[in-house]
Amino acid sequence: KAPYLSQNMMKYQDWIYEVVKDRKLTLMTLPIFAPTVFLYTQDPAIVKHVLKDRFDVYLKPNPEKNGLFSYLRYWIGDGIFIMNHGPHSDDQGQLWHQSRKTASTIFTRDNFRDLMRNTFVRKAKVLLDVLEKNGEGNKIDMQLKMFAFTMDSIMAMFFGKETNNISGSHDLYAEYFDDAHRSMMKFVFANFGGLALLDFLPWPLGSFKMKSGGNLHVLFCLLHPEGRNFLNSVHKLRDLSIKICKDKMNDPDLKNQRDLLALFMNAQDENGQSYAQTKHLKFLCDTTLSLVIAGRDTTACTLSWLFYTLSVNPDIQEKLCKEIDEKLKGEEPTDDNTSANHMPYLNGVVYEILRLYPPVHEDIKVAVTDDVLPDGTKIAKGTSIIYHPYGMGRDSQRYPDPLKVQPERWIPFTKPSDFEFPVFQAGPR
Repeated sequence: KAPYLSQNMMKYQDWIYEVVKDRKLTLMTLPIFAPTVFLYTQDPAIVKHVLKDRFDVYLKPNPEKNGLFSYLRYWIGDGIFIMNHGPHSDDQGQLWHQSRKTASTIFTRDNFRDLMRNTFVRKAKVLLDVLEKNGEGNKIDMQLKMFAFTMDSIMAMFFGKETNNISGSHDLYAEYFDDAHRSMMKFVFANFGGLALLDFLPWPLGSFKMKSGGNLHVLFCLLHPEGRNFLNSVHKLRDLSIKICKDKMNDPDLKNQRDLLALFMNAQDENGQSYAQTKHLKFLCDTTLSLVIAGRDTTACTLSWLFYTLSVNPDIQEKLCKEIDEKLKGEEPTDDNTSANHMPYLNGVVYEILRLYPPVHEDIKVAVTDDVLPDGTKIAKGTSIIYHPYGMGRDSQRYPDPLKVQPERWIPFTKPSDFEFPVFQAGPR
């Protein structure tokens, strides 16, 4: 059981790791969520079972029944973090299938190489200039700069908008997005118990329904300063997102633009019609908001941990700089000259950061039917299974001396199993 959840929120992942380590399955029940049952796992066989073998049985939580996902949907809409797949989802997975089909035509290798890599390199030069001007020995908040760097990159790649958060310029989209994110997390985790108890009250008093919300639930959010700031930031962010999409739709040069929003608008829906129509406005806003959090926050967190790790391990920093200087020789980075074969130490450093500090520490799936796990454990419908990449990367049986940052453990490089190293939901990157 987990009676001390709220007391451990500030060290949540380390606390969970201590609770579940050395176990394939850990049962966790929270009285306020009864009769919900959570099973934490660090077993690659179970991860494979959930994410591949029985993919249609394990879905994302229903926002109507899960508080955090209810707020997440209110913030970023019905995008990739909310929509479900398979025959057991509300729409039999039609929206999920269409979104995946459309995205597959956009996220091609050429688009990734030409648009994303070039944008990141261009924005990185701005970041380097800012760091050099800061002066040697002066303090600088690298996490803040990493989030600014990735936001500027995302705004250019996704919307074709040039922003300069790196240099301290004010951008409303970044402000509203970060305010909504920060306020949501503070509000939900500070009021975890009270919000969960509202689920026991019948609608229209309680429930997790943020869209048609129970009266007490909405009132609670409005009266709490962080909840009120969350609602205000979401409204401003949504209005700005709609404006960006409408402006793009009305741009006479839309057909020639190569940012991701333009590529989505130039793609065709299930009826063979362009997405650049008002009826698709919500889909476009929801999709771009989801892609921002998926591409921006995960990258910023990984880069923040990377620079932190280098700062406290000067020997690793020295070896990495030596390899970069010797291999790149002043050239711009490309897919080829930064590959694992060409720069094995850089690859090892990146994999150590992903192992110790995965951008998504844990992920939750809910069984929509009864099931049986590979070890014979019976799973009842409604059981939540949470797989824990944070703990899996600290498994001493798989990684000797797991808390030590050791890039050499990845040299020579052998790609780990997607289910032993599920930092990207067991998908290729």
